[in-house]
Amino acid sequence: MRTVVVIPTYNERATITAILDAVLRETADADVLVVDDDSPDGTGALVRGHRELGRRVHLLSRVSKDGLGAAYRAGFAWALEHDYEAIVQMDADFSHPPDRIPALVSALDDADVVVGSRYVRGGATRDWPITRRAISRGGNLYVRWVLGLPVRDATAGFKAFRRDALVRIGAAESASSGYCFQIENTWHAVASGLRVTEVPITFTDRTLGESKMSAAIVVEALARVLAWRWSELWQRAPRPSDELLTFLAVGAAGYVVDVGVFNLLRSAPLFSTADPSIARVLAVAAAMVVTYGGNRRFTWRGAGEAERRLQIALFVVFNVVGLGFSVVSLTLSHDVLGLTSRLADNISANVVGLAMGTAFRFWSYRRFVFAADPGGHDPVIRPSYGRGHGRTPEHAARPAGSVGLRDRRTARLRGGGPVLRLRPSRRDRGPARRGVGLPRDLVAARAPVRRGRGSGGR
Repeated sequence: MRTVVVIPTYNERATITAILDAVLRETADADVLVVDDDSPDGTGALVRGHRELGRRVHLLSRVSKDGLGAAYRAGFAWALEHDYEAIVQMDADFSHPPDRIPALVSALDDADVVVGSRYVRGGATRDWPITRRAISRGGNLYVRWVLGLPVRDATAGFKAFRRDALVRIGAAESASSGYCFQIENTWHAVASGLRVTEVPITFTDRTLGESKMSAAIVVEALARVLAWRWSELWQRAPRPSDELLTFLAVGAAGYVVDVGVFNLLRSAPLFSTADPSIARVLAVAAAMVVTYGGNRRFTWRGAGEAERRLQIALFVVFNVVGLGFSVVSLTLSHDVLGLTSRLADNISANVVGLAMGTAFRFWSYRRFVFAADPGGHDPVIRPSYGRGHGRTPEHAARPAGSVGLRDRRTARLRGGGPVLRLRPSRRDRGPARRGVGLPRDLVAARAPVRRGRGSGGR
């Protein structure tokens, strides 16, 4: 299989010659393409001086630094143009082991995309502090939950693609510019039904050069993952798992806002010398606004239009109760069981308590805050039926010509049929009271009716 290894570079003078020699040594028949973003340290000049330049080593020079995603897109387009059958991507800093390239290419015999994975059996990370391990694991868990990916190392940057797979997922036309480019391609591969497999690698932290990771790259990845998920949900019919996944995505967005607002306020002159609890309260409030709006707009977008003040009050109450799970878990672990180490405190409060609180919030929001009706039916747009009547598919859609769903006023059709709770928009209130703009069967049903049970309950 004719193979090329694509390596993007920016200021990689310290490692570029060694990584080229290692790749050529480990892959007897593979070529290497270096995509250099006009590195000011002379990385491109070292590539141009390599003994294999023009034979097995190739250089694609770009005029400016435009992000990792843009560099890979340029490299992939070059590889497709030159008719390579297998395209491998890897970093220039030896964090991806060159001796595993043959394993990735070999796995393409039974797969379309192969991921060099840190998080499958046999995979590992080396020379990472515990904080970076936690961030990496948490980021992968976040991506897998939000996008519903089965791939264990969803943020991996060491991959191999078949040519047709690279074309099918549109990697050369993707939109991401930072490290979320890796996530986007994996997500598209899974969504396209391609065969994606993982082979174990040992990821080693760089010892030479400088990391390109930044806060802006992390924020882009978090935001884009949420945007992709919401876009996906918005464009297709809902599935049973969507509700939980979207709830977790909204919660993750709230967490990001919480941490971001707290640190932003603490760095502001007005709050830098004030009690940190003030910034903490404001950050929590901002996160609650985001999670309330996100859950209302995305997770349960078809929920019934409850009294807004009551809905918000219930949301706040259940949120506070959810936070209490972390406090109770920490108290039991620290004071009752005597587990006083920092690790035990973090596990009890931020793992066990957080998981219990999240489960409680999901249940309470779904059942009480964003329920479709007081009976707690599934929060999707559908009519509810009077007693004695089952839910039937022919009534599962909103009637053609009916008014909007954005007001507290309710037009009820009672009798032997369903009770349709139709909520007219504000501009339709007047006409709706006169019967203008309502479906013909509802206009006919506006005569006074008894407030007792419908016929189905008699």
